[in-house]
Amino acid sequence: MKKEEIVFGIIIALIFSFALLNPEVAHSAAANDTVTISINVSQVTMVDINPSNLTWSSRGSYVIGPGSVADNETEASNYSNIWVENIGSVNITKIWFDNSYPSATPFGTGNNGSYDPANMIVVDNSTDGDKNYTFVNRVEFPESDSMYIKVTTDINQTNGNLFGRFRNASNEYFFEYDGLASNCSNGGEFYWSDTAKTKTSTGDTDLTSGSSITLSTLEISSGRYTGNWSFGEVQIGGANQPYYCVAIPEDCSKIMFSNRNADAPGVTNSNCGNVTDYLSEDVLYPGAMKKAWVKAYVPLGVAAGILGGNTNRTLTVFVDTT
Repeated sequence: MKKEEIVFGIIIALIFSFALLNPEVAHSAAANDTVTISINVSQVTMVDINPSNLTWSSRGSYVIGPGSVADNETEASNYSNIWVENIGSVNITKIWFDNSYPSATPFGTGNNGSYDPANMIVVDNSTDGDKNYTFVNRVEFPESDSMYIKVTTDINQTNGNLFGRFRNASNEYFFEYDGLASNCSNGGEFYWSDTAKTKTSTGDTDLTSGSSITLSTLEISSGRYTGNWSFGEVQIGGANQPYYCVAIPEDCSKIMFSNRNADAPGVTNSNCGNVTDYLSEDVLYPGAMKKAWVKAYVPLGVAAGILGGNTNRTLTVFVDTT
């Protein structure tokens, strides 16, 4: 082999070896480019509620019995509140609740399946959840006899004269509605006791000397509560108790006590001006959450077993973006 061929081969070998030891030199690329990103999100209203189930039952020394309060001590996962999360893309400006309730009185039936546990739910929007619990739309039903209670007018549901009780866990407050006619949406007088009946006390027995208001009339043209109602603002149990908007439908079938339910009869009317229409009117921005404390006030006289049977009873959240 010629000398020149040997030298050339050595040079080629050195170059090849250097490339193997320094691949960046052999495959250098110093170029880049960018992609401009643009995403236009549509206006979508969505809300998520968690936990999706609340299950209360007696545990250890904590017993759920008639007249008790079911809280985190007896909830299966120790939940004491629910969270409302804005998972949509627009601001939520108002939040309120609506609960299911039975179609007829469950008391005296002996059937635990006829009770609706959602009708026993109270909610609170305070910071620590210890002072402002109210029913959303607690429904009570007329009773056939006023028992030992002195009333203004003899009880006769057909004539629009109703008697019942507002059940608040271990406290019960008697009330009377003295309608103007068989149609319970024509106004009339609503009376209630100021002192509760409890397991150990009879409470007020004379409704003729207790608190009372004159009910106004209301027509609702659409929604779950469509129809004609008599309604007014009550504060049952004294000055430290919450206000409710009491409403009675035309057919005299039930008496509803509402707070934090903007859909319930009368709550947005000036005659129920001290009743809170909403759980919250603070802006809930997309991705933000709002907490509501929750308990169940179990009335006296509730049959043992799983209330509501196998039927799901619900607390529904509504939101508005206007």
